[in-house]
Amino acid sequence: MISQSEMTHHSEMSHNTSSQSNPVVTLNGAGVTFILMGLFALALPPSQEGMRVWQLSAEYTFYLMDIAGVFTIVLGTILTWLGGMLWKRQLR
Repeated sequence: MISQSEMTHHSEMSHNTSSQSNPVVTLNGAGVTFILMGLFALALPPSQEGMRVWQLSAEYTFYLMDIAGVFTIVLGTILTWLGGMLWKRQLR
């Protein structure tokens, strides 16, 4: 049988864990969302990519949405990494 004090201790532990992991979930959720938005921006057809930013050759051109997509993916990766670092710090 589980005593009342053990149940109280377990309840306090689960409450502390859930309240501490909220910033982790928020950072990682935002990171994944930004990564997906960046991938969608990179997958746009050329007719919807906006103005031409840089033309390397006749076959390779960087458009505005390509630059925005890469920036958004990098931002999402940084947010997800920070969420992982925060989670690792909370485990200590």
